[in-house]
Amino acid sequence: MRRRIAAVLVVVAAGAGAWWMHTSAKSEADPVPVSAQVQTAPLQRAAVPTVLNVYGEVQAARLVALGFAQAGQLTEFAVQPGQFVRAGEVVATLRSDPAAQQAYAQAVSGARLAQAELHRIEEMVKLQLATASQLDVAAKQLGDAQALLAAQEKMGGAQALAQLRAPFDGVASGIAVAQGERLQAGATLFQLGRNDGFRLVLAVEPSASAALHAGMAVATEGGPAGLRLASVGRMVDPKTQMVPVTVQLDAAQGASLVAGMRVAASITLGQQDAWRMPRQAVLADEQGSYVFQVAQGKARRIAVRTLAEDGKLSAVEGKLDPKLPLVVLGNYELEDGMAVREPAR
Repeated sequence: MRRRIAAVLVVVAAGAGAWWMHTSAKSEADPVPVSAQVQTAPLQRAAVPTVLNVYGEVQAARLVALGFAQAGQLTEFAVQPGQFVRAGEVVATLRSDPAAQQAYAQAVSGARLAQAELHRIEEMVKLQLATASQLDVAAKQLGDAQALLAAQEKMGGAQALAQLRAPFDGVASGIAVAQGERLQAGATLFQLGRNDGFRLVLAVEPSASAALHAGMAVATEGGPAGLRLASVGRMVDPKTQMVPVTVQLDAAQGASLVAGMRVAASITLGQQDAWRMPRQAVLADEQGSYVFQVAQGKARRIAVRTLAEDGKLSAVEGKLDPKLPLVVLGNYELEDGMAVREPAR
């Protein structure tokens, strides 16, 4: 009897072991599929604007270069970039060059001598001791001497110290000198921009500038609306290696702006049809931008190219299937071919 019970236990144990091994092998061969919960939305096609994103700065609408007509040493100069200057305010003082003062003194002496010579010839003509032609020569010499004197006076020789005053209210920029420097005649000290108008100067890549023309719509982040391109440069700026384009602003549009302020802007180039979707639906890695669509319960990765972004929406182009839903949430954990599921509705 004991032998029979032992034999039965052996058979049961062997069967249990075989069942466990079969179940384990089946589990390893057929793992439970991994799925991710996502949220989808139907694809939408729409006409979207194509834009060129650029950067630039706010400048005064009109800039005037200020400087002294004469050479000399800049003894006082306290203007700083961005400083507001009122009309009539003294912005610089120059000590005239000694050579200019000497030239002026010589011009004064020459004019006096020519005047005295003309007077002497006039008296001699009255006594018939000089001819009319001699009188004409003396008059011409006086005219030449007076013209030279006027020129030397304009060049500052008449003043040991010369003061430069602001011709209008404005903002200083482009300062090219420092106090104590010796200046050549006509050298620019700085530029004064009128405070009653501004313009945007935007920097565009040379390869993209050919597609631009006056009248194109321009938008700025948080800036004035209704802007248009006023002009497109046809030469590369040697400093920035970019092509400058300008946008003129009226008083209302420039009310919230300050000269020298950096701005980000977008220029509308035109419109084209594209897939319009939430920005979070578009992902990117080392291979580029991509989205996921769902086909037969599995995620399908599709490469796309972003054409424009507007707030929370993106416009893209790619080989998308309009019949398949687009994954808009839960896409960060997806891989191509992964099973997906949507929450019950």
